[in-house]
Amino acid sequence: MDDLLADFVAETREMLEASGGEIVAWENDPSDRSRLDTIFRFVHTVKGNCGFFDFPRLERLSHAAEDALAECRAGRREADSALVSAVLAIIDRIRDMTDAIEAGEEFPEGGDEQLIAALQPSEEVEIVGASVIEETIAAAPAMAANDDSTADKAGDGAQKAPRAGVQRSIRLPVDLLDEVMKGVSDMVLARNDLARRLREAGEQPTIDGPFERLSAILADVRDSITRMRMQRLEHLFSSLPRLVRDLSNELGKQVMVDFEGGEVELDREMIEMVRDPLTHIIRNAIDHGIEGPGERLKKGKREIGLLRFAARQSGNQISIVISDDGRGIDCDRLAAKAVAAGIYSQAEVDQMSERRKQHLIFEPGLSTAEKVSSVSGRGVGMDVVRANIERVGGSIDLVSKPGEGASFHLKLPLTLSIIAALTVGSGGQRYAIPRSYVEEIVFGSSSNVEFAEAGERRLVTFRDKRVPCLSLGDILGTESNDDVLWEEKTLVLVRLASDDVFALAVDRVYDHEDVVVKPIAPAVMETRLYAGTTLLDDGRPMMLLDMPSIAVTRSLVSEGRSNSQVVEEDKVVVRRKAQQVMLFLGLDGRCRAARLEMVRRIDTVSREAIDIDGNRKQAVIDGSIFTLVGLEYGDLPEDKCRLLRLSDGENEVVYAVSEVLDATEITNEIVPTPDDSAIEGVTLIQDRPIPVVDGHALFARHCAAKRDEHPLSCRIPASSDWARTILEPLVEAAGYRIVTDEAEEADVAIVLAEQEEVPATTARNTIRLCQDPEDAGDGHDAIYRYDRDGLLAALTQVRQGRTA
Repeated sequence: MDDLLADFVAETREMLEASGGEIVAWENDPSDRSRLDTIFRFVHTVKGNCGFFDFPRLERLSHAAEDALAECRAGRREADSALVSAVLAIIDRIRDMTDAIEAGEEFPEGGDEQLIAALQPSEEVEIVGASVIEETIAAAPAMAANDDSTADKAGDGAQKAPRAGVQRSIRLPVDLLDEVMKGVSDMVLARNDLARRLREAGEQPTIDGPFERLSAILADVRDSITRMRMQRLEHLFSSLPRLVRDLSNELGKQVMVDFEGGEVELDREMIEMVRDPLTHIIRNAIDHGIEGPGERLKKGKREIGLLRFAARQSGNQISIVISDDGRGIDCDRLAAKAVAAGIYSQAEVDQMSERRKQHLIFEPGLSTAEKVSSVSGRGVGMDVVRANIERVGGSIDLVSKPGEGASFHLKLPLTLSIIAALTVGSGGQRYAIPRSYVEEIVFGSSSNVEFAEAGERRLVTFRDKRVPCLSLGDILGTESNDDVLWEEKTLVLVRLASDDVFALAVDRVYDHEDVVVKPIAPAVMETRLYAGTTLLDDGRPMMLLDMPSIAVTRSLVSEGRSNSQVVEEDKVVVRRKAQQVMLFLGLDGRCRAARLEMVRRIDTVSREAIDIDGNRKQAVIDGSIFTLVGLEYGDLPEDKCRLLRLSDGENEVVYAVSEVLDATEITNEIVPTPDDSAIEGVTLIQDRPIPVVDGHALFARHCAAKRDEHPLSCRIPASSDWARTILEPLVEAAGYRIVTDEAEEADVAIVLAEQEEVPATTARNTIRLCQDPEDAGDGHDAIYRYDRDGLLAALTQVRQGRTA
């Protein structure tokens, strides 16, 4: 009997799900006889089943609804709004009683007579329990049972005989289906392990053939099991017309619903995950978006508003668009509310584009409702929508035109159970990253990758973009950031749904593969590190990393503001206003800023690597000498010195600082300060006045002559100790390269007058040096060997002749 009762509850729920939308559609078109027959068969079936199970209250309610619908079928009564509301109230009561039966609880007495009386055409009775505004309708089961055996046989012939090729179906518990899915997934992993062992063993014709056939069969079974988890979106859409009707009636509006793409299939678990976000969007659209009938007529619109749902499948993604033809989003009002709520300052709002202001609707705690009601005004809704969509790996976007309406664009993965992933290694363990987050993979040792530190944060520059960098080992606690050899790591560039980008340093990247994701214990989920678990080919477990939660935990994005970050359509204009700078403390302890494009890297050197002698201030880094600036603000520390290496694209200097703080943006105006030539101006950052270093003035004062990457060559007497000791350093300082290969033709050869001429074939120009000053000057073609200016002038003349 328990099994029969479970079947009764399941079948009743199934018919409840389908009947709500059918009744709303019948109200819009009372002449639709097929819908009326469907509703009638439902209440008739419930009445018959209640008689069998001895549920007198359910039987009495369904019998009353059946009588009222029979009057309509016989043409003795017209369907009106009052009748539809009464039937809906009966169905709501049947649903509540079914829930009580399933839970083994007693349903409270009372209220049934009012519901039955409301079905009578001559009485006006308040309908108890008709509103389902606050209710989220339960999900439909996977497969509907086509059993019309208890339907009314005394109709007028509208009932047709079932077709010979009708599809058979049975009802299965979803848990059993999940267990079968897990079993098939384990079989696939075992197959992969066996395949690896066969490859290692070499070709075995007697085994390879049957194994290939087994693999093909297993692939078909897996595909079939996966399709069994899929459910048509029409099951989700069927519950929405009732919600729209009740909400619009409560708000005194008229709204029509249109669906497209109900045949698109989505994982049943995904459908449950998006049901609540869709409910929030509908409530928001009807309450805030669609105008009342009078207002719509004044604007030249139809009296009835339109709420449209359209679904499409594109590859492994489902796109759902929910649009209305209401008033659209008032960006100025949203911005004013954001300022009043303290979410943004007026200065930040003034810098926003119209598109960015529209996305303020996703801010938590922000509502444009004038007063709190049962529908809206609490500031909870659209931020939850975005959070829930992103939690399942999807994204949501918004497009609105004032006076024309708004559209929400949802993109969802096809399934939650099987996803494409990138497997990486760290600390001897393997982990999976959802491939939808992976933008690029680079090696830390690449010449175009540079690492730097900003306070406690590690930054990496790649393709002229500077992004935060995290070590997976540090995140998981297997190694410390101080011990990480960044150049030996592989970097996975991760882009989140909020468009934030960061680099994840791992020991190695293994492969791309499809993985079957299984849930993990809530206690593990609370660590905000993992989103699930899966198995490798050899059966070993592997954790799936929760990239959005890791980013939030590491303060790469703000939980409050990450949900509303938008890729601006006019981002070229916006990025001109928002300038990236590096904040640091000078030697005097005052905070300053340098434009981030000037900061090449951040170095730490010992005090012995710095040479200060009079006006000469230099620092040695990696075997190179750099001009040192910033000492006018204070004294260097006695131990380690922090240096910002600044570059204008051709030259480099190092700026002495006491501490590097962080990278940030400036959006406010830079106010010039004519009293300090080293400062471009002062701007406000987090309500603090911050001086900005003037890069132009800095390099104008300390710009060193640019070294020629391809210097001219010079040959000097190889046998002369004087030439090697005195002449060679002078020639190199003049920018020449010393030639030692006798076979190489030099640009210029320097010879001593007392020695023989260098053959013309080995040098294009010749400079003669003499020992006696009297042998130099007018009438002589030689230069006195200690005439520094003369020798440099000759070398310059050779360079100019070569350039010409």
